[in-house]
Amino acid sequence: MISLFKQTVLILVLIFLSNTIYAKEGYSIKVNIKGYQDSTLLLTSYFGEKIKLVDTAYSIESGLFTFNGNPKLAGGIYMVVSAKKKKLFEFIIPEDQDFSFNTDTINYIKNMNVKGSKENEVFFEYLLNNEKFYQENKKISGVIDSLTSLSLETTDIKAVRDSLSKRTIDYKLEVIEENSGLFVSALLNSMRDVEVPDSVTNSTDSTLAFKFYKDHYWDNLPLNDSCLLRTPVYMRKVKQYFTQAVVFSPDSVIVAIDQVISKARPSKEVVGYLIWYFISEYQNPKFMGFDKVFVHLVDQYFSKEHITNTTPSILTSLQDRADKLRPILLDMPAPDLQLVDSLGALVSFRVIQNTYTILFFWDSDCGICGKEVVELQKTYSNPDYDIEVYAINVNSDLDKWKKAVIEKEVPGINVNGTRSATKDFHDLYDIYGTPVIYVLDKDKHIIAKRIGADKLEEFIDNYEKRN
Repeated sequence: MISLFKQTVLILVLIFLSNTIYAKEGYSIKVNIKGYQDSTLLLTSYFGEKIKLVDTAYSIESGLFTFNGNPKLAGGIYMVVSAKKKKLFEFIIPEDQDFSFNTDTINYIKNMNVKGSKENEVFFEYLLNNEKFYQENKKISGVIDSLTSLSLETTDIKAVRDSLSKRTIDYKLEVIEENSGLFVSALLNSMRDVEVPDSVTNSTDSTLAFKFYKDHYWDNLPLNDSCLLRTPVYMRKVKQYFTQAVVFSPDSVIVAIDQVISKARPSKEVVGYLIWYFISEYQNPKFMGFDKVFVHLVDQYFSKEHITNTTPSILTSLQDRADKLRPILLDMPAPDLQLVDSLGALVSFRVIQNTYTILFFWDSDCGICGKEVVELQKTYSNPDYDIEVYAINVNSDLDKWKKAVIEKEVPGINVNGTRSATKDFHDLYDIYGTPVIYVLDKDKHIIAKRIGADKLEEFIDNYEKRN
């Protein structure tokens, strides 16, 4: 028989061992907020552009909470959030995830006391000092604005502000250098902008500065760091890269995406997030021609490797969509249509010899289509533009269609899409609403699509300047 004393000792040993193992493998974050009245506290994290709920804690006593669980949390910036979804403060999840915060509701950051986490000691000290610099700068800027409004000299006070800006930058660099082994260093470093040398800026070659900026853009932000993905910096820098460093064209965007994805490897989590982000941007692109990016994403990534959060049904949907768009991308030969005209004869738009062919998909019952016809007629009757219209009505009521052609004065060759010797125009041209306009060149290649009739002349003018 084991004595009661030995049983007690054994239990205490087991508890100690359990807590030791748990602290190493899981997380235990204690939060004590003086003056916090609610009984619930939320733990959330950044994840790209999203905010994810990670855990919920309930008060042990007034203002005292513990977040704990297993396994460890992924590194990054997390937030303590009130039950009313108000962010109270941010902090860093480091490798060692057994630590505590003590603060109050008067000033969460200023009155913060951290125990057990060097990362967060440095982080909160940085936040406090950075706030001081910000307030000083705000005060000086206010003085400059006041002097400017009175038309007084501001040179001296601006020099003070420049000095403050230098001190702010120097302080950040100091924190980065002194804490090179901590995530907070990588975080602050990732916020730095590219510094283009004066020798490059002052060069007679005006393109060198842009090239240097683009070539060195990712020097301070390792794209494959999933911890940085859990910060507000990561996606802000990604989006800035595509707006400031990438030429605005589908081909340039495709090259840039491939480079970014390559730098994000081998992190499957980061690669998956980025690819889904780009899919969301280009599945229904805001600008003409950028559906080419969507097709590339499906062909190059989804069809060749497993992307996180992709089920077989999702993959099939993406591939079906890409298959539908691929034949009607810009510069592709337009799929043939042989449709019945008002006399019952099959007519293809390929008989058209004009410089430009306008494929106009419309519906007899569509009010907006009528307005497009008016705009289309203006360009059609303008002798400066060598165009022919191939107007495809999508309504199966032939009598209504023929009547509408006459009443609305629809220009060009009028045919009915529901009477065809070729494949369904809905599938061939991705038509699920009207009106839709495609513009073809003399060789019947697609040079524009889903463009308003009122923009045709402007498009043709610009197209001819480029070609």
